[in-house]
Amino acid sequence: MAKKIKLVDFKGDAIYRGNILRVCGKYPYEEFVDFMFFEAKLTGSTYGLMVASGYKAGLILVYLPNECLAEDGGIDKAWLVRNWSNWIYPDCDVSDVYWIEMYNADAIVKA
Repeated sequence: MAKKIKLVDFKGDAIYRGNILRVCGKYPYEEFVDFMFFEAKLTGSTYGLMVASGYKAGLILVYLPNECLAEDGGIDKAWLVRNWSNWIYPDCDVSDVYWIEMYNADAIVKA
């Protein structure tokens, strides 16, 4: 199982592509929903968040503005916490958001 840390307690300065944020969801999402960071590579938006779980999986939640960029790469954690309600998901308080480094794909059928 992936290690979960509350985003506000996460000690790193930056969040990277493939990292997951788990939140308490509200309609149209399930009780819990995971959002995954991806590289958007768009003008004005280097990163975005997409839904990684449930019925809405694969849909883009938001393209983040480049003001979110950390100095040494990735998304600045302080910016993310400070701008949570404006840019990410206001239906869940940032203090209830969990950071997960990544998922591991487990074998369905063992050879």
